[in-house]
Amino acid sequence: MSEINSMKSVEDALEPLDEAARKRVLDWACARYLGVQSTIAAVAQQPQDQSGSVKKAKTAKKKAKGKVLPKQIKDLNLKPPGKTSGQDFALEKKPSNVMHKCVVAVYYLRDELGLPAISVDHVFTFFKNATWKIPADLINTLQQAGTAGWLDTADSQNIIITPIGENLVEHDLPKKGK
Repeated sequence: MSEINSMKSVEDALEPLDEAARKRVLDWACARYLGVQSTIAAVAQQPQDQSGSVKKAKTAKKKAKGKVLPKQIKDLNLKPPGKTSGQDFALEKKPSNVMHKCVVAVYYLRDELGLPAISVDHVFTFFKNATWKIPADLINTLQQAGTAGWLDTADSQNIIITPIGENLVEHDLPKKGK
């Protein structure tokens, strides 16, 4: 299906709905396909002037970016009995950059812990456990690792390591000295 046909389908689906129902559908779509919360609700809640235009808050110094911040998963056991701990695995692989760290985290979570679906929150929790510095925009960093071909990040609730990513972790890390 082309982009234009997709847009037409979305328009046809949203047209008969009332404003509140449209907002719920769009909020769901933003969360499902972009991994972010919609800013529609934030705009709807802003004060408006008499013409209906949204007033800009005088006290705000910076615009909110509407980013969803990852959360630590408290019950994720990164020290499973009889298996390599997340910290030890990270030390063994010695990833040299933040994208390699993302790939190592996803690999460990899938292959060592056997998680059926890996989210941004899982990767965030691994970073915290490995005492790695958290990137300013972890979702974007994961997407960059996807662009490099190591991860499939089409669904931020189900990040998948690709065969290229597996090869990176299994054969190229740690980097060999010259």
